[in-house]
Amino acid sequence: MKSKRPAFLADVAFGIAFSGTVQRGHLYSENSTEIQRRAFRSALREALEALLGDYRNEVSEEQHFANIKRLKQTLSGKHSSALKDGRFRIGSAQKALNLYLKLLWCFNHIPTPPHCPFDAIVLSRVPGCRNVKWTKLDSLPEYQRIVACARVAANGTSLAEWELDLYRSARVTGGA
Repeated sequence: MKSKRPAFLADVAFGIAFSGTVQRGHLYSENSTEIQRRAFRSALREALEALLGDYRNEVSEEQHFANIKRLKQTLSGKHSSALKDGRFRIGSAQKALNLYLKLLWCFNHIPTPPHCPFDAIVLSRVPGCRNVKWTKLDSLPEYQRIVACARVAANGTSLAEWELDLYRSARVTGGA
């Protein structure tokens, strides 16, 4: 009998990534219907799962940036009626993909991802980015600047490991 654990972990990873993206992301248009929202959710999961093959091995930063941009463009193009201002912003695309990859990495399903999920907690600890709102971020060059600033703050540690330390620290001090 084949194990059901991989499917369960995939469901958990997507559920957490989706919740983390939607929770404060102001993602949907006020006029969107439940059917449109479900269709978007399904399309996001399909898109993330389709990208997963790229991440079974290490992915270059350039490829990761391209994947975030393509995720934004594809979902904006197909689901504009469900989305606030008709688009899936770069901030939401990076949050969904980076959080999904973080969870799969923590489950030992993929190697270390190139970035971490950039949210309010992480951005508050990135010099030069403290006033950036990930929920409003819609510029790939601005996202690239954030990553560069985070790399300086991480001081040689992978962004994924650095963010885990931030997350633990925020939990201990009550900042999350």
